[in-house]
Amino acid sequence: MSVEQFLYLLISLAIIAFLIKNVTPKKQVQTKEQKRAEILSNYKNELESALEECENENRVAIKSKLLKKFSQELAFNIFFDKSEIREILLELSKHK
Repeated sequence: MSVEQFLYLLISLAIIAFLIKNVTPKKQVQTKEQKRAEILSNYKNELESALEECENENRVAIKSKLLKKFSQELAFNIFFDKSEIREILLELSKHK
């Protein structure tokens, strides 16, 4: 391999690396508060959609079942500790 070919290869690799670094989309990192708000919003939406479809007598049973499900999911979530999970569930339980 000649010196010219080596330089062309080196320059080509540098250009490719530069393009890959600058063209690939960067993942947006969420803060803990943003992630908490997103999760809470998703749970509220799921709760609302489930309660829209039911009759008044079944509302309490369905809401209780969903809150238990949310509690189990949040227990495995690394973003929340037990006190935050309680706050979220309390907020969701007050949601009509």
